[in-house]
Amino acid sequence: MMRNLISLFLWSAFLFSCTKEFVPPENTEANANLLAIIAPSGNPDHKTGPVQASFLSSNSVFSLASSTLSDLDFPVRFISTAQNNNSFVWIFEGSTASPTTLRGNTSSASSVATQVFYQKLGSFDVVHAVANKTDFNFIRKKDYVSIEFRDNLTIDSTDDDSWTVLPAESNGWIAPGASSTPSKTYTYAPCEESLVAFHTLRNQVTGEVLGANNDNHKLSKSFRSFGDEPKNLVFEYKIDFVALPTVVDENPKISLSYNPIITPGSGSIPFETDPYELWSDVTYDVTRFRQVIIPLPNLSDFDLVFIKYPSALNENDEQLNPFTVCIRDIRIVASE
Repeated sequence: MMRNLISLFLWSAFLFSCTKEFVPPENTEANANLLAIIAPSGNPDHKTGPVQASFLSSNSVFSLASSTLSDLDFPVRFISTAQNNNSFVWIFEGSTASPTTLRGNTSSASSVATQVFYQKLGSFDVVHAVANKTDFNFIRKKDYVSIEFRDNLTIDSTDDDSWTVLPAESNGWIAPGASSTPSKTYTYAPCEESLVAFHTLRNQVTGEVLGANNDNHKLSKSFRSFGDEPKNLVFEYKIDFVALPTVVDENPKISLSYNPIITPGSGSIPFETDPYELWSDVTYDVTRFRQVIIPLPNLSDFDLVFIKYPSALNENDEQLNPFTVCIRDIRIVASE
C-alpha cells in the first residue's frame, strides 16, 4: 500500500514538472498595460511554451536636407523574427499607419512583414508583442525611428534647399568646397565643413576690398510646410578675429533672425511679418566651436537668417577688428 502511494506521488510530481500551467501575471500597472496589448490566447490549437518578441527593420534613422516636409514620406519595413508564436501586435508610434496598432497572426504574410511611413521630425518608439496559447512577450525599442533635418550647407540661389546670400557678392558667405572658378576652391582650415563669412571681402582677381565689406552680410533660407510640431534649431558656431582687439566694442558679431510666414485663412495670400531676433553674440570669447539650441515657434512656414555684422569702423571706414564667422552642423530636431 505504502509503495503504491509513493509511486502515485512521484508520478504526480513528474506530471506537473513537465506541464507548465499558465499563471496570470501579478496585477501591476506595467503588466496591466501589457495585457491590454496582448495576452495568451488559450486557444487549444495554438502553440505552447515560451515566446520571445524580436524584429528587424529596413532602416530606422533618417536625415533629410529638404526644407519642405509636406510631400516627403520615410518608409520603414518591419519583419517579425519571433518564433513559436501564433499572434502578434505592432505599435508604430508617430507613423502615418492608421491605426498605429496592427494586430495579426503568423499566417498573415502582410503582418509578419509590414511597411509603414513617417512624415514628421522626431524620435518614435516601436512596440512588438507576441503570444501563443500559454505565453506572451513584448519588446519596446525606445526612439527606434528618428527623423531630423540636417542642413546641406550649400549656397545656391537657384536651389530651394540651399542658402541665399545678401548682398549678392558670392563671397559674402562661402559654402564648404564652394568655388568661384573651376580651378579654385575656397577652404578655411580652422572651420572645415562650415558656412564661412570671411573677415574681409576682396575682389578675387585684384584683391581690392569690396564696397560691401562693411555691410551686414545675410545668409537666409526658406522653410515651407515644415510641420507645426515643437522643434529646436541646433547649430555650432565660431568667431575668429584677425587680432583680438585691445578695446572691446559692443557691436553684435553674429545673429540669427526668424521670419514667420503667416497664412491668414483659406484662400488668403501668405505674407511675411517683420523678423525678430532669436539669438546673437557680441562677445569675444568664442575661439572654438560652441553649440546653440534654440526653440523655434510652432509655425510651418518661416525663413531663417544669419547675419554677420562689421566691427566698429575707424575714420577711414575700415573695420577696426575684422573677424571671420563659421557655422556648421545645422539641424532642426523635434523638441522633447
